[in-house]
Amino acid sequence: MTEKTQQLKTNSEGIAKAVAFMKETLGKEGDLVKATKTDGGWEVEIEVVEQSKYMKRIGISKPVYDRNVYRVLLDQNFDLVSYERKGQKPLGGAVE
Repeated sequence: MTEKTQQLKTNSEGIAKAVAFMKETLGKEGDLVKATKTDGGWEVEIEVVEQSKYMKRIGISKPVYDRNVYRVLLDQNFDLVSYERKGQKPLGGAVE
């Protein structure tokens, strides 16, 4: 295996850790939207479909779902630095 191939494999495994972290934390599967190498490590965006807490709270009986985008920051060793909900992504649109 070449050094470049090994690096790609390591990067993929590290980014997969971020997706697995979100599944463990939220209890829901997420889809990788974006992964960007930064000076300090990686910035990963993961989209998770979740039931709308607002719609549930106001008494809408039929479940309504939001497509939430989470930003996960990893250091160079792919250890978690932070995560946050970046916003909601409407169907066919950009993050609000």
